[in-house]
Amino acid sequence: MGHGLTDSFNRTIEYVRVSVTDRCDLRCTYCLPPGHHDFIEPEHWLTFDEIERVLRAFTELGVYRVRLTGGEPLTRHNLPELAARLNALERLEDLSLSTNGVQLRKHAGALRQAGVQRINVSLDSLQPARFAAITRRWQAAQGAGWAGGRAPGRLASDQDQHGGDEGRQ
Repeated sequence: MGHGLTDSFNRTIEYVRVSVTDRCDLRCTYCLPPGHHDFIEPEHWLTFDEIERVLRAFTELGVYRVRLTGGEPLTRHNLPELAARLNALERLEDLSLSTNGVQLRKHAGALRQAGVQRINVSLDSLQPARFAAITRRWQAAQGAGWAGGRAPGRLASDQDQHGGDEGRQ
């Protein structure tokens, strides 16, 4: 193994987050102003080869946990292919993904098969009206399986962690 990575407080760095896109299928008020259309063009994104090379270097320096993020990572074309390539890195022990969950039903099986071990679904609200106001995309959530305006399963929202008034289902 290499020399290892430490931060300015001499803590060992074992975990990195990699944004695979700046695009998102929601239009949250805290991320994008109304009418925003200025995403980075894909030709400026790192290729899968480049991401794999960078993360291989990180794993050789002691990083063994990687989380794929975005924007919304599930908007990146062929993301399960990238996940499989990263999962094959010799020293990588934990590959995870953060998502808004809108496209999760479509991609979950392929991501699991590719080696994604954990998925963090970030929700702004469990209340349909509040979710729609924040994300400007309630229809997308309904398409993800939020039938009848209720989130599937037992979920905690970001608001729950910050003292919001929305219980758990």
